[in-house]
Amino acid sequence: MSDQLFRNRMSEDVSRRSYYGKFIFNSHFLIFLTITAGFFLYSLLTLLQTLEPSRWLDMVAALLTSIMLIPAYRTLLKEADGIFLLPYEARLGKYLASADRYSLMLGIIRPFLGGTIAVLLLTVGHNLIEITTFVIGAAIFYIMNFYIKKASINATLSNPVMVAGLIATSFIFLLLILLNPLWILPAVGLYYGGLVYARRKSHPRLDWHALIDYETSQLNSYYRSVALFTNVSHIDKQFKRRKYLDPLLWQPKGRAFGKDKMYEYLFYRTFARSHDLPMIILRLILLFSIVMIWIANLYLSLIIILFGIYIIVLQISQIYTAQAYLLWPKIWPVDRSFIQKSYVAYSHKLVLLISVIFSLMFLSIHYEYFFLVALFPLWGFVINRSLSRTVYKKEKELSD
Repeated sequence: MSDQLFRNRMSEDVSRRSYYGKFIFNSHFLIFLTITAGFFLYSLLTLLQTLEPSRWLDMVAALLTSIMLIPAYRTLLKEADGIFLLPYEARLGKYLASADRYSLMLGIIRPFLGGTIAVLLLTVGHNLIEITTFVIGAAIFYIMNFYIKKASINATLSNPVMVAGLIATSFIFLLLILLNPLWILPAVGLYYGGLVYARRKSHPRLDWHALIDYETSQLNSYYRSVALFTNVSHIDKQFKRRKYLDPLLWQPKGRAFGKDKMYEYLFYRTFARSHDLPMIILRLILLFSIVMIWIANLYLSLIIILFGIYIIVLQISQIYTAQAYLLWPKIWPVDRSFIQKSYVAYSHKLVLLISVIFSLMFLSIHYEYFFLVALFPLWGFVINRSLSRTVYKKEKELSD
């Protein structure tokens, strides 16, 4: 029974990932990924030809690998399971074993990619035996990290402290293995001791509250990642007070409370108080900037910035749907055209600011092509105008 229950939930989770995957990995994004991956691999291989053996290079490889060796743990439990599955806890062995296998396979891509880059870095100054031992040690650490993390979730241990400890332990022993492959033996012994300690701290029975809360947080984390590329209706949307953004929120006075001005203020306020959106946009700007600086190619820089503005404009459009369908239009039922005009005024200003930030990043690398920065705000204006019309069209089709 428990095995069949997990298979049904795993099929549901795979279907969910397939559904959102077709929106994320569309033709435009695949072209961008292919170009970026090609340039990144080319620049990395070119860089390796000029590097000399160095402990700093070993530290980069070990740190990158140790960060990637923290696996995800997905039980696919639901809130009602704390009530309905509680009497069957003793028979959930197959369910939890299936969850272990699914979690290990689900998170294998990150350590594989990180390990591949690390191995390329280690080809500078290390022989085949050292690299092979490094890979074997990383594989063992990945599995041990998973079981220690699983045990700590059902224990009184602090999850952030545990993750930091696992990263530090993996980093230290991966560096020692590069010095002498025999260090893998005490590393395995220490990991085994850590696993025994975590299991002793675990509750004798399942902590349903902790496991369900952890699964909920993991699911919301996945939805937030998907929300970088498309709208997600299932995400747990919250609002957060950020006092450092308060100066950007003026206090409307007099005529500013009118129907033609007030919604623009509400859009700014929703953006500033959004739990995820400002940080998502900040992470996207940092990510695209890092890739652009790393590769430092003119044509790829243009592609990265244009694609980055496109993705960010997609994110900003969530504010319209969040504000236009919430309580305010019901309390203050103005004509939709006023809300749309306010959104245009808000979004064009925000997109212009983001375009200026990208322009400054572009000028810091390709200052001799300063005239090309005029393309970024123009592209942002056109994309924002086009996507806004799409949002309005969908709204009209869904309206009564």
